Amino acid sequence: MRAAEFERDGARVISNVLIQFPYSMKPLNCRALVLLFALFAAAVSPAFSQQAPAAPAPVEVATVKFRPVNGGWFEAEVEIQAKTSPAATANRNFVNRVKVTLNLGVISVKAAQGATLPDTFYRASAEAVAIETTGRTAFRFYLPPEIVKRDQVSGPQRYYLVELSVGGQALPLTKNDVSSAFTSTAIIDGFRGKVAAEATANDGILLPQYLTPFAGGGNNTPSFIRIEATR
Repeated sequence: MRAAEFERDGARVISNVLIQFPYSMKPLNCRALVLLFALFAAAVSPAFSQQAPAAPAPVEVATVKFRPVNGGWFEAEVEIQAKTSPAATANRNFVNRVKVTLNLGVISVKAAQGATLPDTFYRASAEAVAIETTGRTAFRFYLPPEIVKRDQVSGPQRYYLVELSVGGQALPLTKNDVSSAFTSTAIIDGFRGKVAAEATANDGILLPQYLTPFAGGGNNTPSFIRIEATR
C-alpha cells in the first residue's frame, strides 16, 4: 500500500467512526482515542507485514571512470562489485553471466555552439562468463580516435547510464548506475528514450574492450562471452 493510500484510508476510517457519534456526545477521551487508533493499526498492519523486503542485487556498480588512453582512444571503465547471493554459483564465490551495458551521451561537433545537452548517443554491452565476489571486476568500453578528435571528447562525462543484468535478468537501476547530472526519474527516462531512439545509428562505434587494441589489457578484466565467435 502506498503512503498516500495509507493516509487517505486512515482518514476515511476515523471520519466514519466520528460521524456515527451524535453531535451532542462529549469529545472522546484519551483512552478511547488510543483504543480507536490501536484497532485501526491492527486492521491495516497486515498489508505492510506481507510485503517482503527486496532481495539485495547480486552485483552493483562501484565506480564509473572516463579517461583518454594511448593511440587517441577514450576509455570508459565500469567497475562492478559482485556479492554472495542466491544468484551466485554453487561455491558462492562467483556470479554467472554478468552483463554491463553502457549508455553514453556526448556533445558532438554537430551541436549548436554553447550546447549543454548531448546530441549524440552511443551504447555498447559486454557479458562476462562469471565474475568473482572477492573483488571488483572492470568492464571497459572505448570510443575510437576519430570520434574523440572530431568531437573533442575528454575528461569526465556528465551523461551516462549503466544497465546491469545477471543470467539474462535485468536489475533495477540504482543511484550508482547513473550520472550525478541525472537528478530526477524524468531526466533518466528522457535520457533512456533518447538512447533507445538514436543510439542504433551509432552501433559499433562505442566498443567493448575485447573488440579494441586493448583486448587482454588492464587489471581485473573478466573473460567475455563472445557470441560472434560462434557464427
